[in-house]
Amino acid sequence: MTAVTPIYFLSIVAMVLLALGGVRIFHMFRARAMRAFAARWSFQYIGPSAPPKWWWNPAHLKIGSPLPAWISHFHPSGQRIRQVWNVIEGQHNGVSILIFDCVIGEYKGGQPCTLIACHTEQNPFGTVTSADKVVQSHGWTVLHGVWFLWFSWTMSTKRIDDHMNGLLTAQYLTQSSSAK
Repeated sequence: MTAVTPIYFLSIVAMVLLALGGVRIFHMFRARAMRAFAARWSFQYIGPSAPPKWWWNPAHLKIGSPLPAWISHFHPSGQRIRQVWNVIEGQHNGVSILIFDCVIGEYKGGQPCTLIACHTEQNPFGTVTSADKVVQSHGWTVLHGVWFLWFSWTMSTKRIDDHMNGLLTAQYLTQSSSAK
């Protein structure tokens, strides 16, 4: 009976290590895809390639350049941002863009998602699906990706590509704001 306990304990440790290894591998492939996306669009990949504390969500987000300071007070879907990684910045059609993966949530929990932020008060995303949410804050318009039931997840790079291809031009945004 005592020989079963060490084997049981080792199998639990092995499963935990396998799960943590799987998470690290996921982050590695996601970072590779986000770097390729940034290169396709001539954007700058800033990183980091994984959440700084990928095994645990910190209580407070620490914001550094190039993310604007207001991000630490931004609450997409009513929940605060806990971690940020895979930060990409660039310009498209004359509009500054930030794309990043983040963990949103309160307390010890959290859900990963991808945010696309455009530095314009007009909605450059045009028509979005009912599952996507567009929020405006501090002169930025932010697209928060799909929610399924009560969960969110990071957007695929194909989906980010689709949103980027659908962005309205700065000329259109200027005309629509001056027409008001």
